[in-house]
Amino acid sequence: MRLTPSDKIVQDLFEPASRMLRENSVAHDPVIGKVSFQYAVFCTAQLEDQATIADLKRLDALYHSKRAEVDRYSAAIRDAEVRNDSKSLSRLTRDRDRAQKLVKMDKAELNRLHKHQQTFLEKAVENFLSCFTASSDYDHYVPKFTSIWLKHSNKSEVNSSVMKSLGLVPSFKFLPLLHQLCSRLSDDAGEFQILLSSLLSRILHDHPYHSVHQIFSAKHSTGDLAATKRASAAKSLLEAMSKTVKMGDISLYHLTMRLEKQFSSYSDLASLPTTAKALPSDSFSFDSFPTLREFQSKKMDPLRLPPPGMEITVQSDRDYRSVPYVQNYSRTFNIAGGVNRPKILDSILSDGRRFRELVRPLREVAYS
Repeated sequence: MRLTPSDKIVQDLFEPASRMLRENSVAHDPVIGKVSFQYAVFCTAQLEDQATIADLKRLDALYHSKRAEVDRYSAAIRDAEVRNDSKSLSRLTRDRDRAQKLVKMDKAELNRLHKHQQTFLEKAVENFLSCFTASSDYDHYVPKFTSIWLKHSNKSEVNSSVMKSLGLVPSFKFLPLLHQLCSRLSDDAGEFQILLSSLLSRILHDHPYHSVHQIFSAKHSTGDLAATKRASAAKSLLEAMSKTVKMGDISLYHLTMRLEKQFSSYSDLASLPTTAKALPSDSFSFDSFPTLREFQSKKMDPLRLPPPGMEITVQSDRDYRSVPYVQNYSRTFNIAGGVNRPKILDSILSDGRRFRELVRPLREVAYS
């Protein structure tokens, strides 16, 4: 039995079904999620079909070979004209015309295949986003969507498809991909950077406890031109944090400033040189170390922030007002054993619990 062409399946099955569901259902509908997911996976399979990819490469090589052949005929015709060789001129002209017809046919077929691949690409992106908006059953495919988007981020048609629906997808679904997203951050102009900055800004505003640290890391990127552009874009994102939207009794902008102060103080503690003679049972007063002035003067206590080492459950409703914060830090710290010799920091949380965390230097984040 002859197989139905993939473009025919899209035209006769997926498109009518998607159109009917969009017209008769609400955005958050598990049926829409299921159909959109199947549509997206089908299109992705066509994009990644090795036989199709091989056909494209073969046809592209054949097309350029025929183009080169036409060029050779054209050069021979010019030479025959110079020699006034009418017999050769007539033969070469016929051969060139025949080759040009083949070039035209190959180009038409090549354009047709590229058009189909472009359609599959746009539909895959469009339906993944529709799926993630309508349902959470397929969130494990968010990395797949992101990979496709980042791979084709230079294509205007893809970014146009993303622009239509990206803002409807809950931002927490992209939290596990923060590193990959930040690695592509730049202060360059263009559709992709506008979309990426908008998504990262939404993540920062919705889930600051889970994302600000990554943007801080990008802000301090150093090295080549790409790192400089990434740092500039990250700085702009942090400066654009809202001064009116609040989390609890402070604005998100001031919450970000507090988090930066906390991370900086923790970094000072983590990078403090230690002596190999120190035992885990030995306590060290913050007052003995000038570089730890924030802990000395108790300036850390009023920040009312959760300790960085505490696991905070991602809230899909973006409400983090009930997250416990550090009520006061211990005035001393200890040094654990092991290769890294991390500092042991104790604190008392606002819910009355004692919290202990290991503070160690973070390895520099490598972006590629």
